[in-house]
Amino acid sequence: MRQEMTDRAVEETLAALRHRRMVLPAALFLAGHRPMAFAIGQLLLVFQPLAALLGGDGIGAWARLLSHPAGPAALGDRLTELIDEEENALLDRGSES
Repeated sequence: MRQEMTDRAVEETLAALRHRRMVLPAALFLAGHRPMAFAIGQLLLVFQPLAALLGGDGIGAWARLLSHPAGPAALGDRLTELIDEEENALLDRGSES
């Protein structure tokens, strides 16, 4: 059950990042701040009730993801996969021209 919640949070986060074309900046940010991931996740849990009052409902998933021991690593792995996929797509488009 816990792994399913982590996977779902990772996929929702990646979909939002991909939509905003922020995959590479997110990977760099995560790599630089991975030691602080647990503290950031706990801070998000503290602010979750306030975010809910202001209409933000996605903060809980991020808080659980960053607070889970395997969460930042899973997110980092998936970000790396997405970067590789985007790079391969660009190379394929370049070779077609």
